[in-house]
Amino acid sequence: MTDTVIPASPTTTGTPVVVPGRWRKLALVAAPLWADNNESSVLSTLAPVIVAAVAAPAAAVGYLTSIGKFISIVCGPLWAWVARRTNRKVAFAVASGLAGIATAATGLAQSYAQLIVLYGVSAVFIAAALPIASEITADLFDDAARGRANGYTWGAISLLGSVLGPLIGQLSRVPDGWRYGFFAWGAITVLTAVLLAVFFTDPAVGASDIAPQQAEDSRITWTKVRQMLRIPTFVLMLIQRLISGHLLIMSFGIVFLVHTYGFSTAVASIVTLPFGIGYLLGTFGGSLATDFLQSRLPRIGRVIVLQFAQLGFGVVAVVGTQHNWGGIEVFAGFWAVLGFMQGLNPGVNRPIVAAVVPPEMRGAAFALLLSVFEALAYALFNLVAGLLTDVIGLRGVMLWIPGILMLVNAAFCTILYRTYPRDVERQRALLVERARPEVTG
Repeated sequence: MTDTVIPASPTTTGTPVVVPGRWRKLALVAAPLWADNNESSVLSTLAPVIVAAVAAPAAAVGYLTSIGKFISIVCGPLWAWVARRTNRKVAFAVASGLAGIATAATGLAQSYAQLIVLYGVSAVFIAAALPIASEITADLFDDAARGRANGYTWGAISLLGSVLGPLIGQLSRVPDGWRYGFFAWGAITVLTAVLLAVFFTDPAVGASDIAPQQAEDSRITWTKVRQMLRIPTFVLMLIQRLISGHLLIMSFGIVFLVHTYGFSTAVASIVTLPFGIGYLLGTFGGSLATDFLQSRLPRIGRVIVLQFAQLGFGVVAVVGTQHNWGGIEVFAGFWAVLGFMQGLNPGVNRPIVAAVVPPEMRGAAFALLLSVFEALAYALFNLVAGLLTDVIGLRGVMLWIPGILMLVNAAFCTILYRTYPRDVERQRALLVERARPEVTG
């Protein structure tokens, strides 16, 4: 079935175009993104019982997460390329459907080796979600609305995942309950893929910025990658994601509470709910605050929010993880604040990238940012955490990676105050130039 492309009207002033039905389309894109993104929550939430069931080493969750992310480093850009060469909607729907089947199959693993293989296969298809969905979101919404769009998307994803987190944790009380978790999540993922395939209509590349016929050849090439790497802000954002230690909280948080402070898996999983609520407030409220601040301080508003998010997370991580606060309710409070700080990121980092990268290059840009650099950081942090657990313990790991490294990240963001305003102006000038009608003699 061929997608109907809704053309954007060319303008002579570079005025953004409102894509019809953009919020409905965003919901359809976010559904499989949510399913793919939260597939790893079954592993992280039920890690203690999964490790025992397949006789895996204690650091298995770190190794498995690392394997999945290393796979996405290769497959994320590959899926972005396939989507551009063929059809974004079809590529996304097929990848999500196969991801659901592979996720369900992971629940059949009888050994650690089988678990590694099946989890790795699912990662091949899950890798498609981030770059394709991020590019489509940028095409659906103009610069003024991208903060809210990304914030709402990731807030909803986190909230739904966190509501299900404690429920998933209860499967630890059921014999082989972790298998049912993979089965259920696989079925949910397949359902979202069907909804996307049936009801979604793909906008044109750059639909919210320029007329589709004015966009350049959309193929991802090394030439375009080299062009993007000449954008200072984009390079800085790649490095910023590479040192984002807050990613470790998602995979090691529950294991940390179980092994360091003695909570059961079912009790420790309770923190996923306040984390999700905090994340929701961070994405919803934070995206609105970001857009407001950006309208008042267009040159540095987004950078202020980005830096605040990293600084706040680092401080709270140090305070919240390095002391036994007793009941799970106190840790739940800290996790809520951590979720809020982490939730500020999607509503600001993606609009920053979209504001400095040409529309036809955004797919490659998001693939590099999310599927390569963020995935590389996630993989390395989980691998290092697994290796360092036996050396400095999980408490030490939490001090250095989500804590101190995030303080370093906040200091690094200071450089963006210099590069971001210049790169935004350069990109706006490019879009205005493209929108001018061609004058012939």
